[in-house]
Amino acid sequence: MTGRRALALGLAALLLVGVGGGIWYSRTSLVQSQQVQLAQQQAVTARGLIGSEKEAFFQDERVREVLASHGVTVTVQKAGSRSIAGSYDPEQYDFGFPSGAPAAVQLKAAAKAANVYTPFYTPIVFASWKPIADILIANGIARKLGDFYYVTDMPGLMTLAGNGTRWRDLKQSGAFATGKAVLPASTDVRSSNSAAMYLALASYVANSQQVVQSQEDVDRVMPVVAPLFLRQGFQESSSAAPFEDYLALGMGKAPLLVAYESQLVEFWLRHPQRRNSEMLILYPQPTLYSKHVLVPYTPAGERVGQLLESDPQLRVLAQEFGFRTGGDTHGPELWAGKGVPAPAQLVDVIEPPSQEWLERMIVGIEQRFK
Repeated sequence: MTGRRALALGLAALLLVGVGGGIWYSRTSLVQSQQVQLAQQQAVTARGLIGSEKEAFFQDERVREVLASHGVTVTVQKAGSRSIAGSYDPEQYDFGFPSGAPAAVQLKAAAKAANVYTPFYTPIVFASWKPIADILIANGIARKLGDFYYVTDMPGLMTLAGNGTRWRDLKQSGAFATGKAVLPASTDVRSSNSAAMYLALASYVANSQQVVQSQEDVDRVMPVVAPLFLRQGFQESSSAAPFEDYLALGMGKAPLLVAYESQLVEFWLRHPQRRNSEMLILYPQPTLYSKHVLVPYTPAGERVGQLLESDPQLRVLAQEFGFRTGGDTHGPELWAGKGVPAPAQLVDVIEPPSQEWLERMIVGIEQRFK
């Protein structure tokens, strides 16, 4: 083959590659353009009633941009999960997004929703401090396993709370030898999901490690679980304010705060300088997951639920707010890479009672408040 012929063949090959690449680029651009146009043509605005702990997620500009790329704009209003469950109104909202599965079941029935979506979840934990954890370990209530702290004797903790035991009465309590009662602080069970999930957990322990599922069970556990809330004094209606007090006022105000894992993980991700402080998570054994379930009322709400559950970008963003998600990675992998370790799996996990029995317990406590 002569050099001139080889050159000609090479130029022809380059021409073919160039033409093929141009066709591929044009088709790709056309497809992308069509997808954008289709999304714009189908653009919707969805209004949702949500739990307060998801407000920052929906206000994040990155979340808004991902939703907008799919032609979806979301506006939200905050409410307690119990209020959301009883506030089905398709004239005002396109979806309800409570923070617990029992409330979502009630809402699904009211909305006659064919589908619901559970894009993320988080376990109930105790936000605490290392000196408090050390006292609980010395008294056989907690253990440190590897890098994590666990309340391994939930019945024992509830007994201390029920007996009115003071921190100064415990062994090796020098770091917190106060007259403050050993009583986990929670939000108001009459309005807040985190308190309702704590009630679900406490009722399981009080019911001989069985989920409450009858009036007989309710009658059995009420004398044990009601004082856990009645003896606290003033309680906030949402989980944000007590967590702010925990951060600002320290263990003197909140030695044991019922919280969501997501609250602490998000805080540490955003404030790396606080990761080496004495703040820590105590994981109850057993614990339960607070499942964030979106119930759609309209086609617009359906689109929001589908995107939150399936879009990989939204999953990662949810994980950055401390939530665990479905998908190939669930959250702890991302957090560990950013210096915030969390157990990859929690084994001792229970389910809450059905909404009927949980509501009966809440109403029973509500009546005792009066």
